Amino acid sequence: MAGLNQEQTEQIRLMSEWVRKKLAAEGTGHDWLHIERVRNISLQIAKEEGADLFVTEASTLLHDMIDVKLDDEHRVPLDELKRRLSEDWKVDPGTIDGILAIITRMSFRDREKYKDERLSKEGMAVQDADRLDAIGAVGIARALMYAGAKGHLLYGSANAPTAVGHFYEKLLLLKDLMNTKTGRMLAEKRHQLMLEFLGELENECAFSRESRLDRSGPGVMVE
Repeated sequence: MAGLNQEQTEQIRLMSEWVRKKLAAEGTGHDWLHIERVRNISLQIAKEEGADLFVTEASTLLHDMIDVKLDDEHRVPLDELKRRLSEDWKVDPGTIDGILAIITRMSFRDREKYKDERLSKEGMAVQDADRLDAIGAVGIARALMYAGAKGHLLYGSANAPTAVGHFYEKLLLLKDLMNTKTGRMLAEKRHQLMLEFLGELENECAFSRESRLDRSGPGVMVE
């Protein structure tokens, strides 16, 4: 599997600079640090799966930029992203189509909508990496970071999203949604860490069963 050529290396550099600038002040856990972590994991998976490294890395860099979870300051319209890929970064049309097919179909919230549309190898690598960054120690930190940024309670509300509720609504489901062997392997330890955290938090906070398992509101951080 070949690495990036000189043109691709420059394209990735330009994308990285743009995304870093756009997300530098993002405060919900979908920031540049998240992008860097997902990039490292997605490239690890891509190498194991024989996926195209340029499409994987470009898709990782851009995967959150059109998502509704970002506010208007950080999100860009799909048409603007297409224009930047074509005009600013000079990516060929076929590759642009591949990148956009990944970032518009990988969201957890849209899993039923696209359940019959199999992601490419590159898409599976990016999706697994993004989901891995939503679980484990960093996933716990990000869930609490997002809840704090949005003013959500830690637990106990039957009428509004909570940080703890989100674990049961989404995060504990992700281990079984991994696409790749590498993703499944990496998810096991992270999943167990979340279970241990929730068990200890329940003990310390004396949750009621209703509070612990409340799923009444929308998730606090939908991928």
